[in-house]
Order: sequence, then structure tokens, then C-alpha cells
Amino acid sequence: MDEKNLSLEKLAKHDFNLVKSWHRKELSNISKWWKHMNVSSSLPFVRDRLVECYFWIVGVYFEPCYSLARIFMTKVMILTSIIDDFYDVYGTLEELQLFADALERWDITEINQLPEYMKVCYREVLNVYNEMEELMRHELGAPTSNNRRSSSYHIQYAKEGSVHSVEVTFGPTGSYGAN
Repeated sequence: MDEKNLSLEKLAKHDFNLVKSWHRKELSNISKWWKHMNVSSSLPFVRDRLVECYFWIVGVYFEPCYSLARIFMTKVMILTSIIDDFYDVYGTLEELQLFADALERWDITEINQLPEYMKVCYREVLNVYNEMEELMRHELGAPTSNNRRSSSYHIQYAKEGSVHSVEVTFGPTGSYGAN
């Protein structure tokens, strides 16, 4: 009986170390992205919630096969947190309306209408979703009309969710907190 328990304990330790290494790699990937955005100097009022957002997502997508989903959703959560800080701490009503309008149009040319501090976040929102769309196309195999439409549909749905989260905060008519 003790030998069985010892084997089980070794297996559990090996599994723990394996999962820990996956989490380290994913957090390293997300940390590089965060540092590349240069948030600490370009958006000093923003809370650094990288690890917190990651572990929220680990609670949802805990299986190893969902690594891409964890990375993507963590980035989305971090960007949502940054947008929340715009609304709660830093943005004026006019700036927030510009941001909400730009996000609803989902076009990089809208970046020119935004204040400097919002450009970093807006650009990254678009980049993260574009990156995920490309990864989904790659994961689905060679581009065909079926999988291109499928990946675009999934990403489009996620984009609409992001726009909706801003609308819930700001309201589609620009009345802050009305919804």
C-alpha cells in the first residue's frame, strides 16, 4: 500500500511541476506583451493586474490544451481593466465618448481622434483581436472559405462583447452610467 501511495505522490509532484512550467511560460509571454506596451510610463494611473487577470482565467480554462485561450483572455481582461481605469480614474466625458465611438467603429484610423494616453490601449485592443484571428486561422489549418468564416465569426462575436462592455459603462448615447 505504501508503495502505491509513493508512486501516486511522485506522479502528483510531476504533474504539479509540469503545470507550473506551463503557467510560467504563459505568464512570461503575457509579461513580455505587457512590457512591450510600456504601460508603466505611458499609462501610470493604470493598475498592474496582470497576474490577477491570468489567475482569473486559469480558473475558467485550466486544461493544458487551452493555453492560447488563457493567453488571449488574459490580454482581453487586462485591456478591459485598463479601459475601466480610463472610466473610473482618468478620462473626461468627452475623451470617453471618443473612445467609445472609436471602439464601436473598430478601425485603426480612429486612433487619430483619441488622446495620446488612449492610443496605446486602443491600438492593443485591435492588435490582440487581430493576432487571435490569425492564430485561429493557423490552428484551423490551411485557409478555406469555411474556416476563415468560422474564425472570423468567433472573433467578431468577441469584438462585439468588448464593444458591449464599454457601452454598458458609458451607454451607446454617451450618457455615462445610464445603463
